[in-house]
Amino acid sequence: MALRDHSLDDRIIAAARKEFLEKGYAGASLRKIAEQAGVTAGAIQTRYRSKDELFASLLKPLLDDIEAAFQNVKEDYYADAADDFLAQLKASMRRESAAILRLIFAHYKEAALLFYRSAGSSLERCFEGIVKNKIAESIAFFHSKDFAGVDEKLLGLLISAQFDGYRRIVIECPERAAAERCMNALMTYHFGGWTALFEAADQAKKEMRDEI
Repeated sequence: MALRDHSLDDRIIAAARKEFLEKGYAGASLRKIAEQAGVTAGAIQTRYRSKDELFASLLKPLLDDIEAAFQNVKEDYYADAADDFLAQLKASMRRESAAILRLIFAHYKEAALLFYRSAGSSLERCFEGIVKNKIAESIAFFHSKDFAGVDEKLLGLLISAQFDGYRRIVIECPERAAAERCMNALMTYHFGGWTALFEAADQAKKEMRDEI
């Protein structure tokens, strides 16, 4: 049995990343990837069963890091023992935004592939899944802090908008310094909104207690 030539792997990965970034998943061609890598189509097919498997392999390091980062962020939300709920929320949001920035710039091209070039692939709705998980986790967290009265559909809309801002940073702010400025501004904006929302909910609860 012939031994696999591992020296070709990096060339295939680099060519695939370039092709997918330029043309998106749907428009990319395995034949073009093979040409750019200087290999045969068969050399790719012995490594990846399909174009989708090749695309997914490029994104695996990013997806693995996303899973680990969000698990850590989730634990941070519950581990913070601050008595002031809004202070706790602000600190947790800051840690979350810092973790997201680290992810983006550790895997910048892969983040662009996932957010803007994945249509037609098995990962096309991956970002939506990440947002849905965040919404569910946030609702559970807010309930644990006795903010069960906040409308869950509204929470979903607000978190979706917040995460769309993270996604847009990848395209709008390719330089880290600019991305950090944008992220800080987004956090200030969103935290102001969350503050107003929860203060209103808290006031409504107080008024209900007073009426009783």
